[in-house]
Amino acid sequence: MLSDRRQRVLAALIEEYVARALPVGSRTLTENYGLGVSPATIRNELSALEDEGYISQPHTSAGRVPTDFGYRTFVDDLVESGAIADTPEAEETVRKLREQASELDELIERTSRAISQFTDCLSVVTPPNLSHPRKLGIMSLMRQPEFAYTEALLPIMQVLEDDTVLLHVLDATAPEGEGAQVRIGSENEAEQLSGVSVVACRYGVGPDGGIVAVIGPTRMDYTKAISAVRIASRTLGGE
Repeated sequence: MLSDRRQRVLAALIEEYVARALPVGSRTLTENYGLGVSPATIRNELSALEDEGYISQPHTSAGRVPTDFGYRTFVDDLVESGAIADTPEAEETVRKLREQASELDELIERTSRAISQFTDCLSVVTPPNLSHPRKLGIMSLMRQPEFAYTEALLPIMQVLEDDTVLLHVLDATAPEGEGAQVRIGSENEAEQLSGVSVVACRYGVGPDGGIVAVIGPTRMDYTKAISAVRIASRTLGGE
């Protein structure tokens, strides 16, 4: 269990890394995040977080980056604290999506497009009966610095192009009745997805339901991603 101060330092480091995609140094945290402690204290906390496996240092002279374990701790804290909640804006989004779509196929397409635009990640929505997933937002992944090189994106594309594997991944990520779930990097069952996170949620019930998911770098904005799949689940599930 992290102390409150160490938790704040980890959250600030993740926020900065999500925004910049660059290793984060103690000076950046001191100058930009108002943590209320001295630079020496922040350096000590970063060293402790690294020793405990929450962050790592890519190069000796570089700042730190979050590990999968660090992201997991951050996400669990977000969920447990109630920091991710439906808002009036979310209610309005649900209403507009339903009004603009006359059929389920159109609603799925509009919802998937909205998710991709909101999160800047790839969105996947499976229609009822978990068949033929709709995949929108491939360009969103290609714009991320982690996937600037084709070699980094190829393993992910292999999963996305195989409906059987992708459906298995989504089914394992979002068990029935569990709400929005997050699999981070190495937590994914498919080894090809060890460099991404999958946020997924079921909508509807049984044969009338499906899964909505966001796939992006482990550096994704988890607050946005979790909020997006929750809204989409309510939209597609008719709640």
